[in-house]
Order: sequence, then structure tokens, then C-alpha cells
Amino acid sequence: MRRVLAVLALLFSAAVPARADGPIVELIAAVKPSVVAIGTHEDTRRPQDVILGTGFAVGDGGHILTALHVVRGAPAGSLSIYVGTGDNAEIFRVKQVAADADNDMALLKIEGRKLPALRLFLGKPLSEGEEVAFTGYPVGAVYGLYPATHRGIVSAVTPIARAQVRPGDLTPDMIKALDKKIMAYQLDATSFPGNSGGPMVDPADGAVVGVINSTYVQETKDSAADRPSGITFAMPIQPAIEMLKKAGLEP
Repeated sequence: MRRVLAVLALLFSAAVPARADGPIVELIAAVKPSVVAIGTHEDTRRPQDVILGTGFAVGDGGHILTALHVVRGAPAGSLSIYVGTGDNAEIFRVKQVAADADNDMALLKIEGRKLPALRLFLGKPLSEGEEVAFTGYPVGAVYGLYPATHRGIVSAVTPIARAQVRPGDLTPDMIKALDKKIMAYQLDATSFPGNSGGPMVDPADGAVVGVINSTYVQETKDSAADRPSGITFAMPIQPAIEMLKKAGLEP
């Protein structure tokens, strides 16, 4: 009888799926304190807060890296970050101190707060098939300040389309820049509006290897929450490292 029970126990244990691996659980716990929502806050506006995207602490912890298109056009003096989760999030003003228009990246300085800074990956750009994970605020305006983590692989390294501008806004420098081929990572994991500017990390050690840049959805942004579709792109982190160095910060 004991032998039968032992065999049944062995069969049952083999059929039970293993728990999620420890490293990704530890990774999320390590990354989340450095990730912030980015938006605008105006006391006289309803709603007072509008969530635009995601960013993360870099350098000395008093600076935030994000995508330039997330903060472009924000009303003067209203640009803010949201630190924490849900209704307990704190609001801190930030100002833009550097930008890289070619690679769609911006560096912000926090007023009166420092956060745990994420380490930037100093090696060569990634290759197709390498695993990645990214954390951010998908559809933050709908779901609120609850960061989510997704993981996948680099499915392709490909040129990325530039944001469209009106013909009247074009300058000679911008026209010259159109000839540049800016390479980006195409991912097999789907992000959503609100993820832009968030960190894409190496799941093995948490080093930031890219910045989530854009999601091309088949539907409108408003319907992306219940009809997810599209392709996600991330910019390699190497240009951000140069931007931090020019600002006197260690990556």
C-alpha cells in the first residue's frame, strides 16, 4: 500500500506545474521602485492629473529618463512624475534638462526627491532572440498608477518610423535627419499607450538595455485596453548613455 501511495505521489507532483521562476519575481521587485509615471498636474484643471507615459530613475537618482515624445508639448510648469502606487502616489515636479531628438529620449530633473537609479547596460546593442522585460504604466489614464511588467524577446532589429510632423514645422536640420536610419528593437511582447518611456531590462541582471518607444495599434488608443494588438518598439540604451555623460551623470 505504501508503495502505491508513493507512486501516486510521484505522479501527482510531476503533473503539478512549477511556480514562476524566482529571478523574474526578484527582478520586478528590484525595478519597480525606480519606475515612475509621467504626466502633467494642474490644480485648476479637471482632472488635475493627466498620465502621459513612463520614466525611470538614472544617474544620481535625481534624474528621470523617458521618451521625448512623452513630454513634448507639456504645458510649462506642469510636468510631473508620480512615485508610488494607486492613490498613495506622490507627485513631484520635473523639468527637462537634455534631449536626443534622433533617438526620441529626454532627461528630466526631479525637484526635491531622489529615487533608486537603474543601471544602464554598457555593452553592445542586443541581437535578435535575446530575452527582455519591461515595466510601465499601460493605459495609465484608465487603469491608474499600477505598474505592470511584460517580457519577451527581441524579434527584430529594424529601422523605426519617425513621428510625423506638419510640413510647416520642418527645419533644414530636421530634413537632413530624415536621411538617418535609426535602428530600434522590435519586440514580440505587446505594450500599450502609457508604456512609452519605460525601461526595458535584461531579465538576468536588471540592467536597462532599451527604452520603450512606441506601439502601433490597429484600433484607437481608447480601445487598446480591451482590443490589444500591434507591434512594440524600443530604442537601444546606448544613445542615452552618451546623453547622461554630457550631463555629467554616471550611467
